[in-house]
Amino acid sequence: MRKIRIKAYLIDFIVLVLALSLINVIFPKTEYVNTLEAEQNTILEEYMGGRINFATYVENYGSLYYESSSAQSLNYLLYLIFMIIYFVIIPFIWKGRTLGCYLCHVQIERFDQGRLYMWQLLVRYSIVFGISYILLNNLLLVVLPSNYYFPIISIIAIFQFVVAIFSGFTVIFRREKRGLHELLSNTEITKIIGVKKEKKKNKKKAQK
Repeated sequence: MRKIRIKAYLIDFIVLVLALSLINVIFPKTEYVNTLEAEQNTILEEYMGGRINFATYVENYGSLYYESSSAQSLNYLLYLIFMIIYFVIIPFIWKGRTLGCYLCHVQIERFDQGRLYMWQLLVRYSIVFGISYILLNNLLLVVLPSNYYFPIISIIAIFQFVVAIFSGFTVIFRREKRGLHELLSNTEITKIIGVKKEKKKNKKKAQK
């Protein structure tokens, strides 16, 4: 079952990467953004070379990072919309299945066998694929000034990464093989009952 779950996650990850790449193709970086990113690299090199201190690095790099992120706010909004549709709305109306789940013949269910809610899918995939990070990124771009945005979003990104890794380890080492994302969302992945039987029936019909 663990291999099947990993396969389903990989399929969903590939779908996510392809979708975000398509958004970037349709709405490519402007010359202004490329210039800002080049300046960011210059400041990073100056800091790594010891020519500026950490406080100066954070101030200058953070300001440029805020400007480049603001210039790409449409892309970030589209990322969020896609992720909510794919990881929350689709499995909510499609019996707990993303494309990865469907191809691997598994589905997301509530652990207590009750009705699956959207908030549970949101919590689950916020940990696994970072929906909450994208959501907060869009929000912080609007409400925070430039000097606060970079350090706060960096802390959130690190926290997101650590939680995702920890959730993976809980799947490996916990006896019931449920990750942190499943414990907090009260969900689990189960095999779709009757899939093998249906396949055998279809093969028999095809042979006849």
